[in-house]
Amino acid sequence: MPDKTLQPPPRKTLKANINYADPSADLVYDQRHTGPGPASLIEQVIPQQVTLHDGRQLSAAGEAFSLTEQGFELVEPNLEIDLHQLDETLRALDSVSNHALAPQARDTLIRTQWYPALQKWLATHLGAEHVLTFDHTLRAQASADSNTEKSRSRRAPVKIVHNDYTPWSAQRQLNQTLPEYNLNPRDFPRYQFVNLWLPLLNPVEESPLAMVDLRCVVETDFHKMRLIYPEREGQISVISPNPKHRWIWFSAMRPGEGLLLRVFDSEHTGTITGTPHSAFDLPDSENAVRRTSIEVRTIALYK
Repeated sequence: MPDKTLQPPPRKTLKANINYADPSADLVYDQRHTGPGPASLIEQVIPQQVTLHDGRQLSAAGEAFSLTEQGFELVEPNLEIDLHQLDETLRALDSVSNHALAPQARDTLIRTQWYPALQKWLATHLGAEHVLTFDHTLRAQASADSNTEKSRSRRAPVKIVHNDYTPWSAQRQLNQTLPEYNLNPRDFPRYQFVNLWLPLLNPVEESPLAMVDLRCVVETDFHKMRLIYPEREGQISVISPNPKHRWIWFSAMRPGEGLLLRVFDSEHTGTITGTPHSAFDLPDSENAVRRTSIEVRTIALYK
């Protein structure tokens, strides 16, 4: 549980730059390289200064956030695991240390110990028949002079407005994942892709995550972007500017808190597939402690 007594008071709003996608650009991101990768995914972005509303302040004023309405919610997962068990490894990400697990060993620990606990909590929280975890990404920007980890499971925070799935890529992931759990996609008339974003190691002082309220997006905001992997291709949606977007972030997030993002829902058809989101630069955060976080990707199945 985060220590609320140490949290600063909520900030009502702030102004910050957000990178939107230029829909006229070549919307392709090549993920065949290893390492943290670029923050913006594509070079042609449209920076916009936006007003971000602090979700803590809005919650205090009575607004309730949910996956159903805004497309995201702040949670305090009651997990049967110790999220601090990787602290020494995370502190040593960009250095040679006897405390550091190799990326493969670290990811194996996350899959074997964290995945089951996350699935159990999420199934209860969402009221789902099953929750299946199929992927995760550690987010930590590499230091300029570091011996950067060569691993596709570690990436920099993504600073372009995007959503993780299109209808095509969601269906493809569903068909790939369910047989691995001996489940048939036809047995579940409804499914959701839900990401759980967890701060690790330190409070978030740099590159926090912000979301667009799903109730104020339109289909023309969404554009398919092609992802190229060594062994396959995928798709995500990138988002173009819209002055009607309502941006929310939650200030001073700490280990023990998390964000749930609805990134696909089979009940909704069309281009609007899920919650647009992006990391952004907090004003005056140049010397802040690096954000370290993990995002875990899941499929919630309903009968």
